[in-house]
Amino acid sequence: MKNFKLNSFTKTLNIFHIRHVVLLLLLFAMTTACDKEDAPIPEEEQILIDPLKEKEEEEEEKEEETPQPPTQNDINQVDTAVSNFMTKHGVPGAALAVSVNEKMVYTKGFGLSNTNTNKATEADDVFRIASISKTFTATAIMKLVEEGKLALSDKVFGPGGVLGSDFGSATLTTNEMNITVDHLLIHSSGGWGVSTGGDPMDFEQQLDANSFIEYIFNNWDLQNAPGTTYSYSNYGYWLLARIIERVSQETFEAYISTMLTPTGATSFKTTTFREEDREPNEVEYYASAQENHWIYTMAPRRDGDGGVVISTPDLLRFICAIDGRNGRQDLISTPTQGFMAEPSEFSILGRGFGVWEQENLLFFTGSLPGTRTWFYLNPQNGVTAVIALNSRGNSSEFDNDLNTLVYNLVKDASIPWQTDLDLF
Repeated sequence: MKNFKLNSFTKTLNIFHIRHVVLLLLLFAMTTACDKEDAPIPEEEQILIDPLKEKEEEEEEKEEETPQPPTQNDINQVDTAVSNFMTKHGVPGAALAVSVNEKMVYTKGFGLSNTNTNKATEADDVFRIASISKTFTATAIMKLVEEGKLALSDKVFGPGGVLGSDFGSATLTTNEMNITVDHLLIHSSGGWGVSTGGDPMDFEQQLDANSFIEYIFNNWDLQNAPGTTYSYSNYGYWLLARIIERVSQETFEAYISTMLTPTGATSFKTTTFREEDREPNEVEYYASAQENHWIYTMAPRRDGDGGVVISTPDLLRFICAIDGRNGRQDLISTPTQGFMAEPSEFSILGRGFGVWEQENLLFFTGSLPGTRTWFYLNPQNGVTAVIALNSRGNSSEFDNDLNTLVYNLVKDASIPWQTDLDLF
């Protein structure tokens, strides 16, 4: 019986002891937890949960990971060729722009834009481009044709002609009334060119457009029937500019400026060939003693035939929009571009492009007192080169050397163009 009671007490004591131990353990656990909550957070843990610090580190890592865009490197092979040409022919300044597959890979100014102030030529300085203006004019005409607003077979003059027949005292001949838009594009109007009586563009500068056309009809007869012979005619392209104005109901300059909007070209304008009309970043022009007086006295009427002022990068933007390739937005369809690039039955000139079939090249050039311009477009390798000079030189070798220079730029496969670059 005693053993039973002792055993019962022991059991009771054991139970009490166990309960006491459990209670002490619980109190210890709670105390430890409170101490842990009150303990300071280690410094490294504070850094990890600092949102501002974390964001700064992420941005730093992002900056380190973002690759820097490539920049243009000088190409000694190109720079030497341009500089040697300029030195040989006494050209003060030049600007060059080159594209490969419609990406501008090289653009640079050379020499001086103004010899009096020793101002260096910048890559985006603007130049008169003379007859390369005709490529803009031809493109605008073909765009109007694509839009159904004009037909190449449309007569220019006479009843029903685009420009009509109301030219004061002028009486139009049958040949004059048979001239079509396409005849003007391919220089086959029958006259009004250097080889057919001379270039009338700088005569009677005081006359407005309508009076000037009247003057031409009364004083410059066609030498041939339209569509039978070739005679390069500035007047013909000036007439095309008047057609663009009549059909679009805008000035030539306004229409072309709007047309160029998708290309990103912003420096386009037409000049009046007066010194006060120069742009702030327009180069000065230099000519021989015999030609110097013409620099600021040419007829202000000249626009679609030779009056465009533009930078070489913007000229390149325009050419890349009519070259038939699909790297940049086009201004005209590929079939239209192909049609423009076909030589006519009378000459190597198509409609806004010259065609060197043996070399598979498209080109056009411009020349006025104080100005020489040239471009080649190589459809095979996608290289296009544009150069503008502020002098056209006096040497008989000048044009041949310039032709060779630009030809090599689009043909020489050894030139290390940076094809990962696009300066557009």
